[in-house]
Amino acid sequence: MARVNKHSAAGMRPSNPLDLLVEKTKGKKNTARKMNGGKLKSTGGTATHCPLGIPGPVSTSVELSPAGAPALPQSSQDSVLPAVVLPKKVRTGRPSSVQPGDLWCSLCGNGHASSVTCSKCGRSNCPGCIPELAGMEKEELDSCTYECPTCCGRRNIFYGLWKGDALVFPQGMTIANTAKGDHGVRYKSSSVIVLEFIMASVAGKGTPALALHVELQGFFSQNPQDLKYRCIPFNVDPSNLEPHREKVARVVNLLNRENFDQAILIVHTHSDKERGDLMYCGDGNTTSQSTGISDFFEKVIGPDLREYFQSRKYSMMVLAACGSVVRVPAARKELREVANSFKFADTFAFSEADLDPYRITPFITEFVMNVLVTGRPSKDTVPAALSLSSTLHYTGVVHLQWTETGVEMERFERVHPTARPNGGRFPLQCKICNAYRPWVVPKATKKRYNIKQVFKCGTKKCSGFLVVRRLKGYRPLPDRLDKIFAALISPP
Repeated sequence: MARVNKHSAAGMRPSNPLDLLVEKTKGKKNTARKMNGGKLKSTGGTATHCPLGIPGPVSTSVELSPAGAPALPQSSQDSVLPAVVLPKKVRTGRPSSVQPGDLWCSLCGNGHASSVTCSKCGRSNCPGCIPELAGMEKEELDSCTYECPTCCGRRNIFYGLWKGDALVFPQGMTIANTAKGDHGVRYKSSSVIVLEFIMASVAGKGTPALALHVELQGFFSQNPQDLKYRCIPFNVDPSNLEPHREKVARVVNLLNRENFDQAILIVHTHSDKERGDLMYCGDGNTTSQSTGISDFFEKVIGPDLREYFQSRKYSMMVLAACGSVVRVPAARKELREVANSFKFADTFAFSEADLDPYRITPFITEFVMNVLVTGRPSKDTVPAALSLSSTLHYTGVVHLQWTETGVEMERFERVHPTARPNGGRFPLQCKICNAYRPWVVPKATKKRYNIKQVFKCGTKKCSGFLVVRRLKGYRPLPDRLDKIFAALISPP
């Protein structure tokens, strides 16, 4: 893993056409077809810019220049977030949230009618994990104060129960070897709503929101009424917003009646590659219309849902759209303003130019499980969730976290000395001889992070080569994360 200084050199142009670090990529329309009924997979592209509520287009679409070689994400020419370093150690210690009377035992993860609740943190433990509890009457337990193993702390004798100032078990209580989670885990049972806004032209089965809902069901088997999924497909007419507003109003009324503690919003749409606007109608290609991110959330999501998310104990948002929403500075600024306006505790967007939303599902699921179910702090969870996701290594992840003083923004990119040197991707072909995957890895490169490297084309008599420059301020993150990702942060 690597960290990079947030002050990077700008205005540099590559002296060699194969220099990946500073070469700008415009991106070409993807014409690949996927196994989706033979339909063309749309990855966004350009759309007519038309703010909602104003009939007719405001400006015409922009022509794309021919595609170049893939560029490294750290290039200042690409308008990517400048870089900075994460803390040297990634800790997954005690959760910060407290919820009295958890439904599930924090040691074994099971529910039990005779569980006792910790008077300090609200974790519950069952007689199966603390055998001495099984021999005590309910009236006797009610007269005692209980401290769970997590609050007891490492290397301290686990006394557990007090009656006033006296210990009930002076020799300490027994903990059965049934624990399934790490120290500090708790299994929360606060109610959760998964709300999905998805563009009608991309709606289908197996979306990240649906997969997340199915995954969460196992933790709500005893209280299924506390987990719901709502989907709002949209194809908004910019000159007539009323039908869409009525649809959203009906959903808001249902949500207000059910009163969920935690809310997850997943917005699944396309984005304009040049401006970073979000599309609200059309097929994601030539017939689409788009508007700025702020206007999209104001008109498509709406002020009623903004108030709803602001009033939840915890809320998060996932923007499943192509990477221009974070690569274009103006769009990135609007995304930050939306995260601050809605007070999303955590917001995620992705930097890949042609995002495949279905591949982000494992990361989103892992994050939600750790934060909403086991109660870990989100800042500690993001790096671990990234390293455990086997399908997310092709895109960077942007994490926005709401605080009382504003929104903090971090970006994570995969870094590997030979697969993604200094965060970049090798072009599949040499531009000079057109050989496929010709790059020769220098000796001892696999252990060399953040050095200037030259990869030569292995084709005979070809003079092509690839230069990867070092990153200023590099510092490796813990080995237990296998140095897979580097952290980057936005300017203030």
